[in-house]
Amino acid sequence: MASGEQITLDFTKLDAPPALNNEAENSLSAVSKTVKVPVSGKELEIYVEETVKKDIAPRFGILFLHGLKYSSKNWLDIKSMSNVANWGYRAVAVDLPGYGKSVNTVAPEENSEFLHSLTRVLDLQRPVIVSPSMSGTFSLPYLFEEPESCQDRSRGYVPVAPIETSKLVANYKQAELPTLVIVGTNDEVPGLREESTTNLMQLPRAQYAPIEGAGHACYLDNQDAFHRLLFFFLQQLSD
Repeated sequence: MASGEQITLDFTKLDAPPALNNEAENSLSAVSKTVKVPVSGKELEIYVEETVKKDIAPRFGILFLHGLKYSSKNWLDIKSMSNVANWGYRAVAVDLPGYGKSVNTVAPEENSEFLHSLTRVLDLQRPVIVSPSMSGTFSLPYLFEEPESCQDRSRGYVPVAPIETSKLVANYKQAELPTLVIVGTNDEVPGLREESTTNLMQLPRAQYAPIEGAGHACYLDNQDAFHRLLFFFLQQLSD
């Protein structure tokens, strides 16, 4: 998609991704692990889930973050990890510091440094970042504090109504990062859908993907729609 070309996606008109049947699931390899991530002189123990397809080299990595009430487990439960791996990518989901099974915490000003360090430790080179709600406090500074070089850190961004989008809004127009802005049209968090969408659609390569009738955690409310949109977006990206 060329810079400045913004479009709205209708998930009902997108092809369904490859089916995740029993045979497909049996072709996958999943591991759970704790990795040590250095941040500001500290060493954090961070819980990670990873799924890949056996016997093939994945195209590139997809890093799943999570919202305030959630953890990496959600992406396992709704089979986003299995789907992404079945499509030929490396699926990685993390419990952010202080959430789920990652007991160590970081100060808010260390969030960007944490993602820098995490991607190095996991050897995730320019991952696509899926970032719902609270996790915007990590992904947004990581990507857009230095907008001109954001494509050196990621090949694509999938924000799902993230918070704190206004903090770096002045930088968005300088960021040539392919972005899929997913929101539930019935998001129950007051004003968040409108604010985050308005801000993020200033990104020159943003595509808008509303999920009709879904709430704030729209990927839980309509998993089929979310996976169709994600598959379509990933297929557009180069290795």
